[in-house]
Order: sequence, then C-alpha cells, then structure tokens
Amino acid sequence: MSNVQQKIIPYQRTTLISDPFNFLRQEIDRLFEVSSSIEGLRPQFETKENENSIEITAELPGVAEGDINLSLSKGILTISGEKKSEEKKEGETYYITERQYGSFSRSLKLPYEPEQDDIKASFKEGVLKVSVPKPKEMKPDVYKIPIQKS
Repeated sequence: MSNVQQKIIPYQRTTLISDPFNFLRQEIDRLFEVSSSIEGLRPQFETKENENSIEITAELPGVAEGDINLSLSKGILTISGEKKSEEKKEGETYYITERQYGSFSRSLKLPYEPEQDDIKASFKEGVLKVSVPKPKEMKPDVYKIPIQKS
C-alpha cells in the first residue's frame, strides 16, 4: 500500500484491529449523530483538552442566551435549547426560506466526573464556551481487580 493510500484510511477503521469495541462504539455514536441531524438543528462543536481542563465551544447562531440549557448528569454534559422563529407579519410573502428553527440537544460523555461547581460557561455573539476543569485526583480508567489466593 502506498503512503498516499494509507493517509486516506479513516482513523476509526484502524481501531477495528486494535479495539473492536471502540470501533463499534464510534459507529453507534456516528449513527446517532446522523439521525439527530435529520430532526432539525445540530450545533457544531469543537472540543479540545489541555493539561487543566476540557474546553467545549458550540456555535449557536441566532439562539438567545435565555434559550440555552446546559446540564451535567453522571459525566454527560448536555447542551440543549431552542432557536425560535421570528414573528411573521401579515402581508409578508416568503419566496425562499432556508433558515432552520426548533429545538436541539447534544450530549458529550466526559472522560472524568468533574466537580459541578467548577464548570464555567459563557455566551457571546452566538458562541457558547464551556470550560470543564479536570479534578485534582483523576481516577484511573481501568481498575485492576486483585485475585485472592484460595
């Protein structure tokens, strides 16, 4: 296989060999992402991590700050809300309507259980920014269970 062909292969496909369960989870997540976008609005996210926190940015153009809900439950951060349509005035005729209105909801599973009071969020010019600090003590992803001698 040439170098060019290797670069075209998506990352998700390479995980099939190393971790088939991770591959399956990614495919299920992708399926739900596609189905949720059919329903209506689907805000675009950008998620990045630094040594102190995870930073989530969501583009929510046309959504009022009061129409956004942000919640955390069992390590799952949910951003939901509604983009309300403008009032139609009598005597107006629409020739093209491409704007989308309605409810939206997206959830992200965080890699750790954060301290709820430490999460910060701000909203400016249609962009929601959420900062989720890492806990002081990180629990290991895998807990090795000791086997007792019988």
